[in-house]
Amino acid sequence: MSERPPAKRIVIVDDDVLISEYLQDLCEFYGAEVVGTAHDAQDAEAVILDREPDYVLMDLRLGGARDGVDVAETVQATLPMMKIVFISGSNEPKSMDRIASNNPHRVLIKPISPADLRNALA
Repeated sequence: MSERPPAKRIVIVDDDVLISEYLQDLCEFYGAEVVGTAHDAQDAEAVILDREPDYVLMDLRLGGARDGVDVAETVQATLPMMKIVFISGSNEPKSMDRIASNNPHRVLIKPISPADLRNALA
């Protein structure tokens, strides 16, 4: 009898609560375990470092002085094996260059389709 692999553990970081809830619903539908959510950079760092997820769905813009790339740089120093999936509302070169500097696992552009999220977590 084969055992099912453990669910991927995910933290969702997005300053928009509705998008965060949408992503959580999709993750759970695909069998992932959402172990935390955060809506700003400071909370994101604390939740990620505390929960040590396999993946972080990280919005680029977090509505404060620090963005998702800043948070990713900080937490990946402690958790280098964690995969960051950046989420952006724009694919403008300046944003994409900023994200690319952090070696993302994937980059998803809003609006995020269920298939795009599934593929990013595969």
